[in-house]
Amino acid sequence: MAEPFRLQRVLRVREQLRKLRQHEAEELAARLAAARRAAARLAEEHERAGAAEAADAAAGRLTPESLRVARDYERALADAEAALLAEVSRLAVALERKRVELRRERQEEEKYVRLADAHCQRVLAEEAREAERVLDEIAIDRHRRGRKERSDARHS
Repeated sequence: MAEPFRLQRVLRVREQLRKLRQHEAEELAARLAAARRAAARLAEEHERAGAAEAADAAAGRLTPESLRVARDYERALADAEAALLAEVSRLAVALERKRVELRRERQEEEKYVRLADAHCQRVLAEEAREAERVLDEIAIDRHRRGRKERSDARHS
């Protein structure tokens, strides 16, 4: 009743592919979460730098040099934040694609599991038919032997 070797092998390969896709999706999700946290930290730093500049301006400690440094810092933060947001967007798209791949892999694996189940059912049905055929042949053979023995007993 063993499944054909090819079907078993295909099932193992499908399972391995699904596990690989699952691992890749988990890795993308972790990278996406880390990028989102980093973007949030940059946004908080941007807000903090703005608040510090406003506090310096209110206290009269703002000089042209410190303003220039603050603007450079804000541009650097904005550039880094924009790069991280682009990375977040790219990772989100990649994660969605990976999830679609994973769903397809699961569907393919399920298809092969159903094929394996159908094959097992066919094999069981064939074995049952063969067992019935053998039992019928045994019954017919016993019946013939019984008739022959009765016939031989009458002729003796």
